Amino acid sequence: MKSTTYFLIFALSLFFNQLNAKNYYVSTTGKDSNNGSQASPFKTIQKAADVMSAGDVCIIFGGVYRETVIVKDNNVTFRRFDNKKVTVSGTVKLNNWTNYKNGIFKANYSGAETQYTMLFVDFKHQQMARWPNNTTGKMMDPLGANSGYKNCRVFGGTKGQKSRKVTFDNMPSFPNNFFVGGIFRGINGKKWINPAGTITASQGKNLTVNAITKGWIDNSEKILNNQGKGHGFIFHLNALDIANEWFQKGNLVYYKPPAGKNPNNMNIEVKKRKWGFVINNRSGVVIDGIRIHAASIEIKNSSNCKVLNSSVQYMWPFLTRGGYGASYQALGGVYVKGNNNEFKNCYVAHSWGNGFSIESGNNNKIKNCRIEDIGWIAQFTSSIQNNGFNTLVQKSTIGSSGRFHIRTDNKMKIVYNDLYDCMKMGQDAGSIQCTNGSNWRVPINLQGTEIAYNKIHDCTTLTNGQKQFVLAFYLEGCYNYTVHHNLVYNFITDVVPDGTFAYLGPRLSKIQNCYYYNNTVWNVDWGVRIWNRDREGQLENVRFWNNIIDRKSKDNTNGANGILYNLIDFKNNYRDGSANNQNSIFVNVNNGDFRLKQNSPAIDAGRNIPNITTNTTGARPDAGAIEFGTTFPKAGSNINPDIYNTSKIAVNSSKESVINENLSVFPIPADDELYIKGAFNQWEIFSFTGQSVLKGKVKNIDVSNLHSGMYFISVDDISIKFIKN
Repeated sequence: MKSTTYFLIFALSLFFNQLNAKNYYVSTTGKDSNNGSQASPFKTIQKAADVMSAGDVCIIFGGVYRETVIVKDNNVTFRRFDNKKVTVSGTVKLNNWTNYKNGIFKANYSGAETQYTMLFVDFKHQQMARWPNNTTGKMMDPLGANSGYKNCRVFGGTKGQKSRKVTFDNMPSFPNNFFVGGIFRGINGKKWINPAGTITASQGKNLTVNAITKGWIDNSEKILNNQGKGHGFIFHLNALDIANEWFQKGNLVYYKPPAGKNPNNMNIEVKKRKWGFVINNRSGVVIDGIRIHAASIEIKNSSNCKVLNSSVQYMWPFLTRGGYGASYQALGGVYVKGNNNEFKNCYVAHSWGNGFSIESGNNNKIKNCRIEDIGWIAQFTSSIQNNGFNTLVQKSTIGSSGRFHIRTDNKMKIVYNDLYDCMKMGQDAGSIQCTNGSNWRVPINLQGTEIAYNKIHDCTTLTNGQKQFVLAFYLEGCYNYTVHHNLVYNFITDVVPDGTFAYLGPRLSKIQNCYYYNNTVWNVDWGVRIWNRDREGQLENVRFWNNIIDRKSKDNTNGANGILYNLIDFKNNYRDGSANNQNSIFVNVNNGDFRLKQNSPAIDAGRNIPNITTNTTGARPDAGAIEFGTTFPKAGSNINPDIYNTSKIAVNSSKESVINENLSVFPIPADDELYIKGAFNQWEIFSFTGQSVLKGKVKNIDVSNLHSGMYFISVDDISIKFIKN
């Protein structure tokens, strides 16, 4: 009876909290001395957070709010007003620019909460002054022209001493010591090192630097392989030589505007704050429809929080660090430490560091998110870095990444995702990774991790050097997991054929209960690889069943590695990948269509596996990820990142909107239609939150069934905005 009474008291308490819940309004034109009503809104979101109680909602009018919002109570919601664009920015505006020299201006600035800052003009990210210049804006293209890297070599030295030599092969003539005080950053030797150092001397093509990177200082990572060949750049004020470059030195920021422009008449901002929202020791907090710019979100020791229909962009600036690994917060990203937190319908992009950093907690979720352009620094960065238990990543798209897409050392469920273009800035890593690292004799128990129904594809790596090694599944020294019904294709490297489906280790440990079922693997250099280091590795109950694996790929079958390879249980796998008969297996591999053709030899070639082969259409299960007569389930997010860009063309009720000289869109209000004029392939309409609502190929588009509100129409991947009244 007593416990029932307590329950009733608790339930009544929640009920009365809901009855007493209030809406507080915030506007950039408000005042924090106001009462927070719609007619008299606060000016800052923080003011609302300070007065909110459980059940309250903060409704934010459109605009830019330059603040860190520290949430003060549980079960509160922050959302935008009427689908308006609300941005919480980590920047401050820079004014009072004065002339420095050579068309460069300077302004006072101090107090960044990160090691370096970022500079934006009209919210567009600009390049820190570097040699060579990056004029493309691409941050992860070291082999591309004008993308900010040049060929260089780094050299070892006396172990324990910091002084090191760097040589740029094609550096033009600069005065002696022109770059002293700057930062050298390289991608050299074994590509996980990423050597960095402070320049102490420069002469001709040579630099002398004080190394920051530990592996370079102690010579532990064989930096001298191939004379340390690789790519690098220099950050320095003296490299500030083109429009829109900038540099920070001491308490000053230097900026070179386009010719003829005065920076005092421009919208110039620099990053100051780490966080847009701080949720610490809270529960039930909801952030809905808010754009975080040049900052991130911290959810620390908090549970049951949700971030919905939001974006987090330009989270972390350039950083230097010495160690091989780093703490979760040191690499930036959306930080999570707690239980049952959820990110849904979110866009997370553009960072020198991580995308998500999930340090601990149970049952956190990432659903229908798009994560891309992450890990510009490369140094063991990941789009999702996970140490939480039972973390779910579902129906998300994870695109370009400096190193890993997902790196974990705990149980996860990774299902229905589209992962591509990892390893843009290094070698010896892959899309999904777990490793016991230097703790070689103690394997990691993944406790039933499931990786299923994902597309993992089109990953390569840097081409210089002899070790490329890019993998779909880099599951080394870990056990107790299942990988099933994945499409893996186009893991190919050019200098050394090193693109790989699965790498197991186990090195000096014993791995067991590792299951690879019904995967389709195509256009890879290697199928299954193993490393029996010092002949001390062990395998038990490792299965590859019902897979289709490209026959032209190789496996580790020789020597000490072959001893363990022969312990793997291979059953009912189909391997036939010759160019002459690939089209007899699949419908159209060139277009990524891996459905089985009629009479394919993979049909009925599999075996029954409880809880795995559940949709059998024939006498027996088929080999591969797609049962004959069915299609692969939809993988990836339906988020359209274009809706988070700042410059869109609005379609009004009477005026044509020009996409290019041959293509335009205009409304026909009388017929409740949009009309596309010109040649195009297809169009798709997205809601303001990025959900696909209509698509097709006709010129006249009936929008009568759309609710009132803002939408985006993407015509051949070019998007414009329109409003349905």
